[in-house]
Amino acid sequence: MKILKTAEALLKEHALCDYCLGRQFALLAHGLTNQERGKVMKLLLTLEGDRLALEGSEEGTNLLITVARKGFSNLALKTLENKGITVKTEERCHLCENNFNKIKELMEKTVEKLAEYEYKTFLVGITVPPGIENREDELRAKFNIKWGENIRNELSREIGRQIVSITQKTVDYKKPDVLIIINPFTDNISLNVRPLFIAGRYRKLVRGIPQSKWICKKCEGVGCTHCKGTGKMYPESVEELIAAPLLEMTEGTDTRFHAAGREDIDARVLGSGRPFIIEVKKPKTRNIKLRIFRKKMTQTAEGKVEVSKLRIVSKEKLKKVKTEEKVDKVYRVVVEFEKKISDEDLKQLKEGLTDSLIRQLTPSRVLHRRVDKMRKRRIFKVKVKRLKPRLVEMLIRCQGGLYIKELISGDQGRTDPNVSSLVDTSAKCVEIDVMGVKI
Repeated sequence: MKILKTAEALLKEHALCDYCLGRQFALLAHGLTNQERGKVMKLLLTLEGDRLALEGSEEGTNLLITVARKGFSNLALKTLENKGITVKTEERCHLCENNFNKIKELMEKTVEKLAEYEYKTFLVGITVPPGIENREDELRAKFNIKWGENIRNELSREIGRQIVSITQKTVDYKKPDVLIIINPFTDNISLNVRPLFIAGRYRKLVRGIPQSKWICKKCEGVGCTHCKGTGKMYPESVEELIAAPLLEMTEGTDTRFHAAGREDIDARVLGSGRPFIIEVKKPKTRNIKLRIFRKKMTQTAEGKVEVSKLRIVSKEKLKKVKTEEKVDKVYRVVVEFEKKISDEDLKQLKEGLTDSLIRQLTPSRVLHRRVDKMRKRRIFKVKVKRLKPRLVEMLIRCQGGLYIKELISGDQGRTDPNVSSLVDTSAKCVEIDVMGVKI
């Protein structure tokens, strides 16, 4: 039989454990494990060897010695002992170097690490030294084996099967809560925990708070006299006020804040708020109660920031939130002019900006950290109201990504058209609020 002859030839060449011999025939006889395949082949070879030996053939004795020595077969060893022959087995398997014997130990260590985390699904990934896979490829090429599988696949399946039996969790090949990376050859086990993504909307009710944490430029977060030892340019931010209670509840290691655009420090965010997603890295607790988180966050923020419409989302939602061009925004702006503003000026502002295309070069104030390029953004609607002779309130509904302060001042001609040019007098933004953000 070709299969048995191949198995015999393999064992004559190299010492192979049950797993590694059986793996060479993994695509045959569906329903068996590779370990079972290897045991069956060694059993059949032992039976054949004993038959030939009993018939007086030296070939049979040599086959028994091969199966005992290089196949680690206790049955072959006992059969030889009955014939008065003692054989010493090889020390390790040529392919796995006996690492399949460590499966239970690796599983137990992995389950111990997993116990720190709340999860429903997992996946086991295996890393092995390149030389091991090369060794197996060379073996298959030499003996023209076409029915085998990769050693990493088998290790992953065998360890994963035992983890399932202990934890009763589910294997997920696409989006596991935890990806377990195991190197059996070094005993290294690491866990890649899928981040937790929570979406919602925030309202910033006070001025003077940045959206995200600003690291001190002079000390790069270490702490210095410039930042009074805090490592930050501002004591708090929207991101930090939201993240603090969330990290406490999830026991995550860190967070990343993603929002639909950003506002200046001196701007409030009112109305229905700005959409955001906060990403929690390596959360130990995934199933948090969002109403409790909202309550804790409200208490921590002390009336500075509010959140609403909280929900757990997938990573795919990030792309939607971060696409500024597909976001409509409404701003309330108080503009101060150098001269008194007439009714004709108000009419000119409304008609000149409504349904207009604004061309903006990167504002001068952010050129030190952003690429200088031309942006084109649409203004859909403008409402104007005089507050004082030189003070006007404007409501501007526009496409996301439009720099409003530069729309008012003109930024020395870098924004066109602009409020200053339309009324032929210099203007500046003295107050700005984000009133609505719609994706």
